[in-house]
Amino acid sequence: MGSVKNCAVIGPGGQGGGWAAKLSKHPECKLVAVCDINEKRAKQVAAANGNCNVYSNVIDLFDKEKLDFVVIATPHYLHAPFTILAAEHDVNVLCEKPMAINLQQADQMIIAARKNAIKLGFGFQHRFELAHGYAFDAARGAKGELGSLGRITDFALQAKHYRSGVYYLTSSQVDPKTGVSAGQWRGRWETEGAGILINQAVHDIDVFQYVVGPFKSLSAHAATIAKEHALIEVEDTVAVSFTAMNGAVGTMTFSTANKETTENFYRVSGENGYVEVRNNMIKADTRYKNEEDWEVPFQHPPRHNLLENFIDAIDNDTEPMIPPEEARKSLEVIRAILKSVNEERTVYFPVKDTISYPTLHNVSRDTVLKAEDLI
Repeated sequence: MGSVKNCAVIGPGGQGGGWAAKLSKHPECKLVAVCDINEKRAKQVAAANGNCNVYSNVIDLFDKEKLDFVVIATPHYLHAPFTILAAEHDVNVLCEKPMAINLQQADQMIIAARKNAIKLGFGFQHRFELAHGYAFDAARGAKGELGSLGRITDFALQAKHYRSGVYYLTSSQVDPKTGVSAGQWRGRWETEGAGILINQAVHDIDVFQYVVGPFKSLSAHAATIAKEHALIEVEDTVAVSFTAMNGAVGTMTFSTANKETTENFYRVSGENGYVEVRNNMIKADTRYKNEEDWEVPFQHPPRHNLLENFIDAIDNDTEPMIPPEEARKSLEVIRAILKSVNEERTVYFPVKDTISYPTLHNVSRDTVLKAEDLI
């Protein structure tokens, strides 16, 4: 175990509150501060986690505290500016997903991290599920005990993550000092960056592109369909077809509009069979004659988790499992999908991104709505 790390959480509401609790209990971390524009919320989190210091301004946090790393768990549009500010203060950053809301911001984060020689990791905790490494080996043709799917022919991903209208309408207010117009941050292009793609399904996209990528091109359709999503700007339903660099073809389907749905999954098919992952578990592997042949008990190696992997990166001067260049890949897929929707055409990789967002058809706005329709 290395030295105890002084750390802070920026944005301790929601997911950030969970980070504060985790850091305050971890033997290798000392939670010295939390920072939030909602000072009341910050004080509540601080009181529940050792009465650490409270800040409402990130500049004051970096100027007054000697930090080894900071966890950024703010709304998406603040990930880039706060990461860059931390880098300029020589503070390592573990940032929640998504990396940013467009590729320009992502590249600015990479430049700041490399220029200031800080460690920059991201909250893609599903990468640490061993089922995805197993699927990666199968898809990439690994030899040995895992066998091989042979030449990959097709892929499929389904990610359904229902969200109510209240989920969007009750999200926290944006900070007016950032120059973003007033309102809740979820459900808006300029603060959330997209809908299901960038908030819920970004985990699915991250794992999927890791297993079946790199991508060559894609074509997408998107809309906002659910009645209770009538007041949001961003997409709630998306369908994508794509080609991979290895010649395989595939589909991706996403939605926050379905109250009832089958469990999420992805399937990788090749000449020798297919591997299917559902809820981070291997559910099928047709390369083998019977189930017992492929039901290998997965045992997590020590320190194989997001936080301790990041701490080890600091102590050993190595890259975290999800460095910024890797976190950028899922954002590039999202930006390619939105670009395809916006321009109504096939988009090729690498993506020539802009800061534009599509104007989506919101089906529910075609009819008169009642208050109860939005709940």
